[in-house]
Amino acid sequence: MKTIAYIEDDSDMIDLVSLILTRHGYEVTGFTESREILPRLESLKPELILLDLMMPDVDGIEVYREIKGREGMEEVPIIIISAMKRALDEIEREGRIKVEACLAKPFTISELVGIVDRVIGSE
Repeated sequence: MKTIAYIEDDSDMIDLVSLILTRHGYEVTGFTESREILPRLESLKPELILLDLMMPDVDGIEVYREIKGREGMEEVPIIIISAMKRALDEIEREGRIKVEACLAKPFTISELVGIVDRVIGSE
């Protein structure tokens, strides 16, 4: 079973995504706090990180840079999930950061599972 870390300040959203992806053969660990997350991610060793952009304590782009700057974490694929459609468009168009995919909220189950399957494949 492939492990996914989901960094999102909305615990209901984590529960929903976890339920969906668990039913499709993934193990999901949610993190509502983005501060001091690197040691927790390193011990989890996820095959994929789902990352929200808008969080109250720190910007998702900052979390992305911390993850990619950490030895051993730089190759972990990241999918940005956000309700900020304009920000997602800018990320994809300008290439400010290198992510495997962006997913706009709200999304369908098939969109979520399809992107995750495409990036890390199901077992």
